Amino acid sequence: MNGSTVFVIYAGFICASSLYFQQTESPLLLIGITFIYMLSHAARKIIPVPHAVQLVLLIVLHIFSATHWILPLYLLHMGIIFYKTPSLTLALSYNLGMMTAYSLAVLTYSTVTIYTVTDIVFTAASCMLMAYLFRKYMYAIEQQKQLLTNEKKHLSTHDLLTGLYNFQEFHRQMGIFVEQKESSILVLIDCKNLKSLNTTNGFQGVNKILKQAAELLRIMFPDASLIARYGGDEFAIVVTASDPKKTIHTITQLLASEFPKLTGIEINFGIASYPEDGLNKDDLILVAEHNLYMMKRESWLKREEHMLRSEKLRVVGELASGMAHEIRNPLTTVKGFLQLSRAGNYNIEPWYDLIMDEINRMSMLTAEFLQFSKPHVTHYKIQTIESCISRVISLLDSEITRLGHQIGFKDEGHGVCMFMDQDKMLQLLLNLVKNALEAMPEQGTVYIHLYL
Repeated sequence: MNGSTVFVIYAGFICASSLYFQQTESPLLLIGITFIYMLSHAARKIIPVPHAVQLVLLIVLHIFSATHWILPLYLLHMGIIFYKTPSLTLALSYNLGMMTAYSLAVLTYSTVTIYTVTDIVFTAASCMLMAYLFRKYMYAIEQQKQLLTNEKKHLSTHDLLTGLYNFQEFHRQMGIFVEQKESSILVLIDCKNLKSLNTTNGFQGVNKILKQAAELLRIMFPDASLIARYGGDEFAIVVTASDPKKTIHTITQLLASEFPKLTGIEINFGIASYPEDGLNKDDLILVAEHNLYMMKRESWLKREEHMLRSEKLRVVGELASGMAHEIRNPLTTVKGFLQLSRAGNYNIEPWYDLIMDEINRMSMLTAEFLQFSKPHVTHYKIQTIESCISRVISLLDSEITRLGHQIGFKDEGHGVCMFMDQDKMLQLLLNLVKNALEAMPEQGTVYIHLYL
């Protein structure tokens, strides 16, 4: 049931009750006024009738019906005036005029006494108060509704944790921003190893880091046109740029140096410039994601190289202990011959070949050791695997002797060539042979068989 139906039904009830109890002196006029009043509400969507006309019809209906039962219709009209009139003072003035008209209409069919006047004044004041409270209540409901609407809109467009725009809203805002055709820079940021911190800092700890990162981005880029949480540990920034090269340099310096210092987390980032890298949203995002991927790949390769270097240094440390003994023996021999020569003034020529063999042996051993331990740039090329196996045997010779093991190498490959990085292949074979040596509890032999 809508509002117009309530007016129509209640007006019909007033007319019928006035006729039944013989309150009206002009039944035909009452029926006619009631019909016009009901029509003004029933046909409001077809023929809009001004509210002032409806009020005049209400007062005339009141006079001809000659009954207090019409008071709820006054209250309904007063509530409408209070609700639809923005100014409280103006709404009070309109309703005061309506209550004055109500009072005068009552006096047309009532005997004027002190009780009658008091009753009219009390009724009018009560109606004013009730209408005012209705206005206050309705406005409170509207404000609450508006707050809920704004909150719902905010939650649908913003990330709950960081307060930044979410993924969907970023794409919508980015599309609008690109349509403005302003020179701008898009930056996609990925926090490195943030998921692994869940095990050390806990879920809440990582959430705190994300909130700090979002707040820092707001501080570092106060003039950014758009800052959003692009994914779980990814952020997106759009900055207008009158000088793209200078802006990109500034952004790179801030993200590569300042951001990690202040947050304690390393990041990768990809940058795309409008209109140089694309003329629409999708092209810009594609370029930025590609640049982000390339930076991730470079970072991953550096990390792998560091891990390889650490592993190599570990193996070098283990080899060094065995090689120290192997080098000490030739040195002892050379030292002994030199001491004998000096003490007895002997000519060392008879032992020259033996001394040189020991020195060459030490030189070859240290050369192999240094060749393996020095930094090596990854470089793939076609090489023979026999040379790698020979170097492994040479490097492990002292350790094999110390442990009492033997190593046998059978080559039936006739020059097997592989596309490989020699240094990495050397480390692979070295680890395999060392594992084999460590797996033997007693003295034994490790066999290496190369064949096609």
